[in-house]
Amino acid sequence: MLVRSIAVGVALLSTPLFSLAQTTEPETPRYYIGVSAFTNFSQRLSRELDKSTVPPLQLTLGYQLNPRWAVQLGAAYSSSPGSYAGTLHDIYGNPIGNYRNDYRNTALTVTALGRYTLTRTLSHRFQVDALGGFTWDHETYQGKGYNPDYVTTSGTVPFERSSQTNHKALSLGPSFRYRIISGLEAVAEGTVNMDLRSPRVVTTSGAVGLRYRFGR
Repeated sequence: MLVRSIAVGVALLSTPLFSLAQTTEPETPRYYIGVSAFTNFSQRLSRELDKSTVPPLQLTLGYQLNPRWAVQLGAAYSSSPGSYAGTLHDIYGNPIGNYRNDYRNTALTVTALGRYTLTRTLSHRFQVDALGGFTWDHETYQGKGYNPDYVTTSGTVPFERSSQTNHKALSLGPSFRYRIISGLEAVAEGTVNMDLRSPRVVTTSGAVGLRYRFGR
């Protein structure tokens, strides 16, 4: 009986709070999703080995905490395969043997950022935000091929190589948004990234794309 009375009392006291929350909650879309062309030191616009000129795509998922504060998670992935082959010669120009390498570079970039809107009037089409958070870059290399056999001077010696590198950085920068139609925005973002292991290593990143807001 006592537990039931306490529950009823809590429910009665909570009713005005729920009413207040319903009347004061801002009419702001709670979620957004975006697709952008993205580049940083791992996701380069042009790689030395494969000469790629197409930037990777970044997928962004965000949640609006209140009219000014939001959190977002972004991910970009790129894969760069390639190969090279030829004949190795000695200093006199005599052929030593053949070599070949088929390789693949991959890069995964994950960003976790908080976003605060600086524009005073939130109803304006153009908005300026401040971004802050962390960036994680994961790079891999895999190569498979063969080199000349220097011992027997005939045939080849196969090999397989692989490596991976991780970078963690503190990221800060601006974001610019323009509302095209209700729910759809054009977005341009850029950050300066300071490596957490080597603070003197500073890189940049940028993204340009579209974002759609939904849910209330």
